[in-house]
Amino acid sequence: MKINKQALTESVSDTVVGILINFPLNVAFLYVAAKLELSVIQTSVFLSVVFTVFAVVRKYLLRVYFSKKEQ
Repeated sequence: MKINKQALTESVSDTVVGILINFPLNVAFLYVAAKLELSVIQTSVFLSVVFTVFAVVRKYLLRVYFSKKEQ
């Protein structure tokens, strides 16, 4: 099996950027959820929506960046 180095670089970059963005977001939004006294289910839905939106935007921006880099 041959490894696609560009795909590997993009995957690792996306994961690292995700960690750098998601950890502070997680702390901040858990604080917000606690202040709002959300239930566990409400907190889970809230965080899932937030992380999904950020993930789509992050992935789109990184994909555009690597697409331009390939050209």
